[in-house]
Amino acid sequence: RAGDLASTAPRKPVGGAAAGAPGELPRTSAADTLAGLQAAVLTNDTLWIGYVNAEGGASQRVIAPIRVEGGFVTAYDHTADEVRTYPLHRITGVAELAE
Repeated sequence: RAGDLASTAPRKPVGGAAAGAPGELPRTSAADTLAGLQAAVLTNDTLWIGYVNAEGGASQRVIAPIRVEGGFVTAYDHTADEVRTYPLHRITGVAELAE
């Protein structure tokens, strides 16, 4: 199942923020979130993100960012197994996946 990667992938913090316990959404500042996403685009890294949808439902995703522009990140979402676009203001934080 694609969603298993989001819940079981080992992760490490980005920008000095705590990655959180398994099953807990990552929390990073807006600046650290943006910097982490931009760095992942340049290095083709995969990230674990916390995301809150328009209805207030929280989820965790494993994404490979493709581009960050205009307040959105476009990424291949491993959890949904498709390319999706996420508003940056709905991302609660990012964490790098551990090696």
